[in-house]
Order: sequence, then C-alpha cells, then structure tokens
Amino acid sequence: MKAFNKIGVTAGLLCAFLFVGAAGAEEGTEERGKLLEQEGRLTARIESLKQEQDYLLFQKTMYASDSKYLVLHIAARSAQLRYKNRILKDLPLRVVSGRIEALVRGATTLTGKVEDPKERNALVFGSAFLLQGIRPPALRESEPGFVRFALSKKDFSSLFYAVETGSQAYILP
Repeated sequence: MKAFNKIGVTAGLLCAFLFVGAAGAEEGTEERGKLLEQEGRLTARIESLKQEQDYLLFQKTMYASDSKYLVLHIAARSAQLRYKNRILKDLPLRVVSGRIEALVRGATTLTGKVEDPKERNALVFGSAFLLQGIRPPALRESEPGFVRFALSKKDFSSLFYAVETGSQAYILP
C-alpha cells in the first residue's frame, strides 16, 4: 500500500512539474514577444537619434564654415535658406516631377547652376533633386526618379544668386 502511495505521489508530483513547465513555456512566449516588440521600438529610436545627430553635426559644420546652406523639409513642402543658425528666407516648394519618397535624408551638394538667357535657370543638387523657377529650364530629362521642385520667380531669383556651386543642402523628412 505504501508503495502505491509513493508511486502515486511521485507520479502526481511529476505531472505537476510538467504542467507548471508547460504554463511557464506559454509565459515565456508572451515575454519573448514583448521583448521582441520592445527591441523593435528601441531600434527605431536608435535610428531616429542617429539621424538627429547627423543633422546636428551638419548644422555645426555649416556654422563653422561660415557659408549659406539650404534645409529642405519634405513633409512640409518647404525649404529654408540659412546662414549659421539664422533663417534668411522661407521658401515654399512645389513638386513638379519625380517621387519625393525617393529622396534620401541627409546632406547633398549643389553640383551645378544652369543659367539660361531666357531666365530659365536651375540649381542642380547632384542626382538627388533640382530647384527651378516657375518656367522650367531647357534641360534634358534626367534619370527616372529625379525630383524637380519649383519656386516662385522672386524666391528662386534670390536663392539662385545667394548660393554658389558647392553649397550644401540637407534633406529632412
């Protein structure tokens, strides 16, 4: 009789440990899911902090270089001409062609100024984008995805003569 009791108690304890382990495994999967979700949030936060740091380093460099630069706010469809930490001019942007989602966040350089005798001027920022006045310049179409922004005649004239080839621009989302 005692042997049956010992076997029964042992079997009962063994079953209890197995069920407790199974319940712990379910809790483990929930905790793992929560940890993976938290890891995703932290990774996104790290990426946004790296982008913010990159922008702040760009601003610091432009402050030290003592030159004018352009900051494009893609979501707001606007740009700012800046000198050191001062805003010289706010410029509303209008997308003429291209996909603005294709623009890569970060710094880019003014690689060319197109001067046309019919005042169809343009500012070319590498293969990233082009700023033009209301009247489009007589340029051949660039590769697909090339973004063109239009400014009013007055805004474009002031920007065109304020920046030089080699000037910097920073693209913000």
